[in-house]
Amino acid sequence: MRVFLTGATGFIGSAIIPELINAGHQVLGLTRSDAGAEALIAAGAEPHRGDLENPESLRDGAARSDGVIHCAFDHDFSRFVANCEKDRRAIEALGAGLAGSDRPLVITSGTGIGSAAPGQPATEDGLPDPHHPHPRVASELAGIAASAVSVNVSVVRLPQVHNTVKQGFVTPVGRPGPQQGRLRLSRRRTEPLAGGTRARYRAPLQVGTGEAFGRREVSRGR
Repeated sequence: MRVFLTGATGFIGSAIIPELINAGHQVLGLTRSDAGAEALIAAGAEPHRGDLENPESLRDGAARSDGVIHCAFDHDFSRFVANCEKDRRAIEALGAGLAGSDRPLVITSGTGIGSAAPGQPATEDGLPDPHHPHPRVASELAGIAASAVSVNVSVVRLPQVHNTVKQGFVTPVGRPGPQQGRLRLSRRRTEPLAGGTRARYRAPLQVGTGEAFGRREVSRGR
């Protein structure tokens, strides 16, 4: 299968590429630069030029593929609300490229989104609260809208993601080792997360927290 991967040169996307290729898929990777295109070619993927602010490039990449894994997100947290809206528009464009086909669209979101109502736990069976105060709920609402036009949508909700070198956005305080004080971080390693996301690509429609791809094994860093 041909998979369109956004965020293909990023921290998570670059780990998903070998998972997909080793599973026999072809990867069409979104990139906005020559350096990104070269990195994708070196990884065995085909570059697709565009970015999150170019909806036509997203629709085209999705339409040319058998499914989409959407990992891209603008992590400029000084513009977080605006970037969540940008992500919503990107998902709408990806959904438009897949509409009516029942092809898979895997969306990455955050663990803080999944509760169906205030004070309730997130479950695999529930849809997110449309009035959730976290602005990234816009991404999941866009996914729900895509599912209404025959796109096979699923959501992988990510905690803090790390590998053996980088602990994501909290590297200075999140290095593996003895716990100090009362700090506790919810983290997943990129390798099992990438494998789980690739497995989720083949799974049926599910908007939820990730139990279907082995949450306990992933959270232990296996």
